[in-house]
Amino acid sequence: MTASQRMPDLGRAASCLGRRAATAAATLFFRLPFYRLTLAGRTPRGFGAAAPDPWPGEASAGEAIVAGRFAMGGETVSGDLSAWGGEGGVAWQEAFHSFEWLRDLRALGGEAAHQRARKLVKDWIVRNERWSRTAWRGDVTGRRLSSWIAHYDFFAAGADAAFREQALSSMARQARHLGRVVPGALEGAALLSAIKGQVLAGLALPGGNRVLARALDALARELTRQILPDGGHIERCPSLQLAILRDLVDVRGALLSAQQPVPDEVQHTIDRMAPMLRFFRLGDGGLALFNGGAEEEGWVVDLVLSRAGAKGKPLTGAPHSGFQRLAAGRAVAVVDAGAPARLGCSGAARAHAGTLAFEMSLGKDRVVVNCGASARRSAAWTLAAKATAAHSTLIVADTNSSEVTADGLGRGVRRVTASRSESPEGFGIEASHDGYRALFGLVHRRRLRLSSGGDELQGEDSLLAAPARRRKAAARHFALRFHLHPDATASLMQGNTGVLVKLGSGAGVRFQASGGEIGLEDSVYLGSGEARRSRQIVVSGTSEAATEGEAAWVTWRFSRI
Repeated sequence: MTASQRMPDLGRAASCLGRRAATAAATLFFRLPFYRLTLAGRTPRGFGAAAPDPWPGEASAGEAIVAGRFAMGGETVSGDLSAWGGEGGVAWQEAFHSFEWLRDLRALGGEAAHQRARKLVKDWIVRNERWSRTAWRGDVTGRRLSSWIAHYDFFAAGADAAFREQALSSMARQARHLGRVVPGALEGAALLSAIKGQVLAGLALPGGNRVLARALDALARELTRQILPDGGHIERCPSLQLAILRDLVDVRGALLSAQQPVPDEVQHTIDRMAPMLRFFRLGDGGLALFNGGAEEEGWVVDLVLSRAGAKGKPLTGAPHSGFQRLAAGRAVAVVDAGAPARLGCSGAARAHAGTLAFEMSLGKDRVVVNCGASARRSAAWTLAAKATAAHSTLIVADTNSSEVTADGLGRGVRRVTASRSESPEGFGIEASHDGYRALFGLVHRRRLRLSSGGDELQGEDSLLAAPARRRKAAARHFALRFHLHPDATASLMQGNTGVLVKLGSGAGVRFQASGGEIGLEDSVYLGSGEARRSRQIVVSGTSEAATEGEAAWVTWRFSRI
């Protein structure tokens, strides 16, 4: 990375720090008892244009909500209305206050679902009249406002005039608050969620032309800044790629429903993001796990891509986003070949220390995976999921390739190189990172080659001693980890010469390696929304002390049986 490339990051970091300072001062104002009075204004007499929510809900989830069970954010809270008091964790509270679960009640249908939705909306209005940190945070408010607007006809159906006035007044108050906190300290996907709420409010609430114009200007600016030339998002998370594309489809649909022009930047971004979303898909139709993402459901990805209407094929390489993809036959491998966002940069809070990690699927079976991220977001789970050891890559001296902190990644990887090659025999990637150079004088290089028929993935991982002008690279213990999907079972071959892996479909894969000792260890998988026990293949050894050249060298292969 050159000095000229670093300057924009420094500028964004300074800008972000300034916004956070201003937000901290504003928060003191929001906490004052009379702040709610400043949100007062004319109550809307009705809706302008409001496109209905186009996404399907889950009737079973709606049935649970009617029964008083709220399963979201990785945990379940049961009760009537006391849950508004804060029994759930942070992720649960964010999901609950967003009201995106209204589509589950709509999917259930019937009078009980209508009444439950109406009661929960009314109760939120009464119990959350005063500002609170989670409920009134900009991105949560934007998501809630979007949900209320899109589902207004559902939860207000059959309601009396008093409830309708109460709901419309609350939406207007939330829109006024949103105008004060955007952008604030928000950045990345969270800021886009808040802006979406403003766009829908500008279309739906009477007199919202100015709100709409400002929101569309802000949206265009953020899309230009956040969406990279290859269509990837700056936070480098496949799940966010899906969520943002979905939000943009909603914005486009709302504008078309209101007979408003769709800004070129919105349509062009949809056209760029869709091929990149396809890039992240594995054989089961879900998404690879990088930087806090989840598997997601294949039918949801299909639906978003269908409604996006963009026909572009998956990219093979995404150099701006820092990912590479190998696909042949029924095999797919996705590799993190980019530098992670560091403290002070956009996306830093979500970044994982998984540089050069990869995931692989054969047919619909996930084989090699990363551990994923904890939905409950407890401090211990979050830090553990971000660690290098939670990814299918090499770790030196049990040390993260980038320093993991509560606020994001610190010292470590600064430079990542990646190149591709193709031949009649297959497709290859060579990549390296310098995350261990400052501490240990070592550079990690990974080479991958997928056979043209997709029957074999060959790999080579090396630790290279830094140039002689730097200090000598001492001998260090290393571990090369391959986390397996929990649907796969693994057993060591006789003499620990390899590992036989039986996949969920019953198909088999053989793993072999040289240059280290092969073993099996326990692991955990978080990609499906719950913690599941799994196994990992570990190739361990000790690098040689060296001034230049290879200090360690491991070759390995996964072969279909």
